[in-house]
Amino acid sequence: MSTTHTAMNYDKEFFDSPEFRELLTRYEQSRKLNMNSYFGVDEFVDLLSYYLFIDNKAEAEEVMKASKRFHPSAPENIKMEIKLSLCYNEPERAYELFKGLEFTNEADTLSLKAEIMLALKNFKEAREIALTILRQAGPDRDCVYDALEILLDCGFAIEALQICEIALKSAPKQRQLLEVKAECLIELQRTNQAVDIYNRLLDENPYSTFYWEQLGHVYYMVKKFGKSLESFEYENAIDESIEYAGIMQGYCYYHLKDYSKAKEILTTFARKYDKAVAPLFYLGLISYHCGNIDDALQYFASAIENAQEESIEIMLARINKAMLLDSIGETGRAEDALSMALLMHTDNLKQLVLTEKHLYELRDKENLTFDDMNILEAKEWTTEDAFYRLGAHLTAHKHFVLAKRVFQYCRDLCYDPTDIDAYIAYILWNTGEKEKSVTAIESAINGRSNKLFELFGLAYDAGMSADTFVKLAENRKSDA
Repeated sequence: MSTTHTAMNYDKEFFDSPEFRELLTRYEQSRKLNMNSYFGVDEFVDLLSYYLFIDNKAEAEEVMKASKRFHPSAPENIKMEIKLSLCYNEPERAYELFKGLEFTNEADTLSLKAEIMLALKNFKEAREIALTILRQAGPDRDCVYDALEILLDCGFAIEALQICEIALKSAPKQRQLLEVKAECLIELQRTNQAVDIYNRLLDENPYSTFYWEQLGHVYYMVKKFGKSLESFEYENAIDESIEYAGIMQGYCYYHLKDYSKAKEILTTFARKYDKAVAPLFYLGLISYHCGNIDDALQYFASAIENAQEESIEIMLARINKAMLLDSIGETGRAEDALSMALLMHTDNLKQLVLTEKHLYELRDKENLTFDDMNILEAKEWTTEDAFYRLGAHLTAHKHFVLAKRVFQYCRDLCYDPTDIDAYIAYILWNTGEKEKSVTAIESAINGRSNKLFELFGLAYDAGMSADTFVKLAENRKSDA
């Protein structure tokens, strides 16, 4: 299992340091006044790292361009371009750029290569590079923590934890090693032990926003939303400018069903970031839970307008919109919304298998729980799997017309369509088209679909004819 790792505390501490804040202020003032001031290449490296840390790729690009103007031959420019390529999910380009570097056995160059291998899903080579760094470095070097993070991202949490514990025997109070150990424990879902580490670190440094944030995130992942909320509130009390803590409070209030407070927070974010999708999406969910269907439809329409075409965000918003329209009798409009979702669907459909609630709840790297992750990473979910789960979900909530459209769309994608035929039979039966259902019933029986019998509440019998099945189903309904 691979959780998403928050940047380590030494990054956050550096970016919060007076030294870096002074550099950032000088740079941003220079940009604002269009002064084209001089900065050293190492300063540009720090600035680019900061903008990538806060996920501002556009500003990171500007930093790289400025560095190339002032230091055209500096190899650091290539490294910055590699990091940007990785952020834009272009690992092949990053690898080609890396080949143009004069390769050294230094830890930062090795770490960069490992990041590229990780993005290329060459986990074996990334692991070997991480182990090389660990063999070369002393226990107090920052590159040790980078290497351990690489091991974690490669899926070697147990190995990383073992290395941490060995290192901690000789340096039991080494804070960065404790941080990595906590991340390993989170990866392994040993959350109580991770919480214990963060609480001990907070005893020593109660004003660390990083530790409160990590603690809040751990509690969120195990659905202890009250404790998670408290942690993010502490973080905001220390530094009210940390927006991550604010948005996470909004999510916590949503899950705690305090929709008034959740709406207040998320409305603030929706106004401040008027092109963002997530706040609008969750405002739609809040309106739905409060019984305001018209408002919910409007919020999902706004989310659709903001979302990238062929993204999971726009697809889930369209599906939710379709279910809401269907629930108020606007089935024609609902079919149109669903058709757009199917026609312009993303390649990343995994979130369609998260069907715990009626409407889909948009997930990103910040608001995943372990329950979500255990489902998402249980197997390689294919397009067939995802659409089948969507159809089953729509059927369970009696959106029969929408479910039939999904099953008809994905039937040809399926290696074995017999369970889909079972669902189509059930849908036709429940929408007054019993005669049409017979063909699908026969196909499902011939394909040995136990799902057919399960849907109709009958005992499985592979030798049953379609006519007998129909009679038993009718008798069962009249008995009920």
